[in-house]
Amino acid sequence: MSTSSNISTYVERLSDALAAAIANGRVGAPRFVRWIDRIPVSESPTDAITSGIEVCNRVFGSTPVREYIHGDDALQGTLHAVWDNGASAIISAGPAGSGANAGPEIMLLGSSGAVYFDGAQGGVATVELVGRG
Repeated sequence: MSTSSNISTYVERLSDALAAAIANGRVGAPRFVRWIDRIPVSESPTDAITSGIEVCNRVFGSTPVREYIHGDDALQGTLHAVWDNGASAIISAGPAGSGANAGPEIMLLGSSGAVYFDGAQGGVATVELVGRG
């Protein structure tokens, strides 16, 4: 399996896990996503941000109405996106650094709870729920 295919499968599993956390009602309505992706230097920040926005589109149920992009495709990039319901996301991608694990760190805030995920601490697409139980 290629690296690109592995990343695609990983992001799909992560997207499923976040969608399930919303569907079970424990976090309420999704309001904000912070997605910080530490990527290998061989990967493009733009590709990583594109993966992040695709997951956010699924989480928020539509595409953003406004996007603000900063950075370059060589080293680092950041996207601030806003959806028509007022939800927003900050997605940033840059190199993992020497000796650091690659992977996204995600915080999803909902109206009644939150989901935290730190891919760099293990790389498994699982979530920790905090909120009404």
